[in-house]
Amino acid sequence: MRNPRTGGTLHDGSCHRKDRDKLVQLVIRPAVEAIGLPRYDWQGFGRGIASNLCVLGADEKTMQRILRHAKPHVTKERYIKVFDPAVLEAMQRMQASIETLQARRPARGQQQN
Repeated sequence: MRNPRTGGTLHDGSCHRKDRDKLVQLVIRPAVEAIGLPRYDWQGFGRGIASNLCVLGADEKTMQRILRHAKPHVTKERYIKVFDPAVLEAMQRMQASIETLQARRPARGQQQN
């Protein structure tokens, strides 16, 4: 982005680029572990950013620049995963079914009469 103070790169506030691995080790991983989320790689992180930016109305070119992709279509085709409420509803129904079946099953070590 040529200007690390205003560009999309990660920096420490004094124009020095942040080492992504150090950022993960010192900031992101402890935060993720503190709230109990599973760990993912940088691509998952990028997908989350792209998807959230899309929901917030950012245009493709802006997302491409933030994620530092060479072409906007890469961001659009490979990184944006739009949330679908129908998928969440279906998964919640499936989870409820599983929980109902588990509640009916006797616990291990107990014999059925």
